Amino acid sequence: CVGHEILSTSVKIASIWRGFGSKCPRCGAEYDTLIHALKDSSTSRAIFSISGLDDNTILKDYKCCINWLEDMMRGKEEEAWVIWDRARTISQEFCICNLINEPLLSSNPVVQKWENPPKGFVKINFDASVYNNKVNYGVIARDEDGFVLGGGRGLNERPILMEEAKCYTFKESIKLPCRLNIKSYVIFEMDNACLVNKLKNHRTYILINDTRIKECKKAFVNFKLVDLVWTNHSCNVVADLICKKMYTEVGPWFFDMDYPSDIHD
Repeated sequence: CVGHEILSTSVKIASIWRGFGSKCPRCGAEYDTLIHALKDSSTSRAIFSISGLDDNTILKDYKCCINWLEDMMRGKEEEAWVIWDRARTISQEFCICNLINEPLLSSNPVVQKWENPPKGFVKINFDASVYNNKVNYGVIARDEDGFVLGGGRGLNERPILMEEAKCYTFKESIKLPCRLNIKSYVIFEMDNACLVNKLKNHRTYILINDTRIKECKKAFVNFKLVDLVWTNHSCNVVADLICKKMYTEVGPWFFDMDYPSDIHD
């Protein structure tokens, strides 16, 4: 208790003033502690009387002020809990709402899922993972209606870091639309913001990954219009699933889909 430590009782004064007695100057008790001073103080008795409290609460022998407070609160814990519960309920019922700005954390989070590309575009999703010092990657291509056009998976047994693995996968994913003879409008989509930012913002190519990104950008000449965008991981689950299949199945593979001409009708 703070008050117990700083109030100037004889015991506290004697601890810092050599030769000062620790006895009570009023009744001659051996130690003049805070509780002892409260017992014989007319001011404290007047405060108890004004507050409607019985001065019997300080008639017991307490060594510390905290013991006195605990004794006073004994039996009143339930009452204090009722007050706290009432205050908590009111705070929930009368919460302050900002009607102008949208909340940073929405109370109704939107479930994110893969979205179809714009009309005339093909979307390429790809992902990579490093397992046992090997790079496993998966890639899948879908059209504006969500139809799968093709996909595949691959393996790179040379140990590389994750960021380098993502860059390597991006380079391999560009080969998929070329194999499918797609030369029009393509969107590459991945869940690695670092690689997307480097492709869009970096103008100098110094590091190894940056040099590979430059090579990937050169391959964009194979398409009429191309872009690389970031997406949430929950929107990239198919490519991630193909990537993880490399853990259990050895060897790369590629597939394409030959739909009938009236499949979209």
